[in-house]
Amino acid sequence: MAEQKSSRERVLAAAVRCAERSGVKRFSMEDVAAVAGVSRTTIYRQFPGGRDQLVEEAATWEVARFWRRVGRAVTREATLEDRLVTGIMVGADMIARSRIIATIDDREVEELAAVLRPSDRLVHGVIRSELRRLLEVESDAGGLRAEVDLDRAADYLTRMTLSVLASPAGTDLADREATAHLVRTQFLGGIVPAAPG
Repeated sequence: MAEQKSSRERVLAAAVRCAERSGVKRFSMEDVAAVAGVSRTTIYRQFPGGRDQLVEEAATWEVARFWRRVGRAVTREATLEDRLVTGIMVGADMIARSRIIATIDDREVEELAAVLRPSDRLVHGVIRSELRRLLEVESDAGGLRAEVDLDRAADYLTRMTLSVLASPAGTDLADREATAHLVRTQFLGGIVPAAPG
């Protein structure tokens, strides 16, 4: 039997659904309470900072769910290149289908960016740690250039991944061959040895 969501998770999920439906600025605590099936009093007990706290925590929760889904998608891949390609493709697809992004207008982008900033360092740290672990495995197998600094390489790959997800710059991230070419030439060009021939 599936584990039931906690009341807090139901409220966070409801806040995300309300933001998807009407935008970040336009949903009310009453809307969230109705979708979550709880009272406003329950929401204020769990989020004493009110709507601002709820929006911030819901955004951070949704970002964490996004990266967990990407993480699950890449575990089946065997190589660093394949994991990067799959992660970028899955991430781009999830962003393209996000009703939250579709409903955010220009005035809300700044508010949402401000809300997500507290989780920014955490998100970067999680991605960087996972990429460093993958680079270590690749290095132990002799798959990296001898001069590669693992910390700097992990930082570079983190920044490149987040950058390309935010702005693909002409690459069709739904096309595996095009995404693999981008990863091979722009992400890993200075990290893995050049292919012979």
